[in-house]
Amino acid sequence: MIAFSSNAGKSRSAKNGALSTARYDYRADPVLAAALAYWEAKRGERPMPARRDIDPIELRAVLAHLQITEVIGGGSRFRYRLVGTAIVEAFGAEFTGRYVDELVSGERDSFVHACYRAVCASRRPAFVRSKYATTKNIDLTANRLLVPLSEDGTGVNQILGALTFEFARPFAPGLGHQAAIDLSQSYVDILN
Repeated sequence: MIAFSSNAGKSRSAKNGALSTARYDYRADPVLAAALAYWEAKRGERPMPARRDIDPIELRAVLAHLQITEVIGGGSRFRYRLVGTAIVEAFGAEFTGRYVDELVSGERDSFVHACYRAVCASRRPAFVRSKYATTKNIDLTANRLLVPLSEDGTGVNQILGALTFEFARPFAPGLGHQAAIDLSQSYVDILN
């Protein structure tokens, strides 16, 4: 069950339509808030900025937490173009240049694709919170801000992501693709 919402702070289950209160305020997260403010500034009056508008030097403070994901075939696949060092450390693998479906499978693959497709369809930022139970006895919660980028101002061709992490047990790098997603603790908010 994947929970989606178009109202930040509330999530609606895709399976049964029940509302639940989101527990994480992405606006209070310094990395996610900075990334969203930057995207908004670069967007201006347009629906979304282009990749060429994004300057890594201007994002130096949060660069390690950023990723750029390329939209392939209108959203049939997604490829990681850039993955920051904080993300590599948390997941224990470098996946720059790799496709999502090469790295994960099952519910986790479906969840990631659904999140990226929701950003493409809405052409709006999304906050995604997902919890993983890993094979290394670590509970990881990933907080993601996903913002659309467009070369033509209409279709989304890349997604800029900012990620922060919460570790419920002592941190041990290297979660890899073996972590199982807990969909009951995961949701997506499309931001207005």
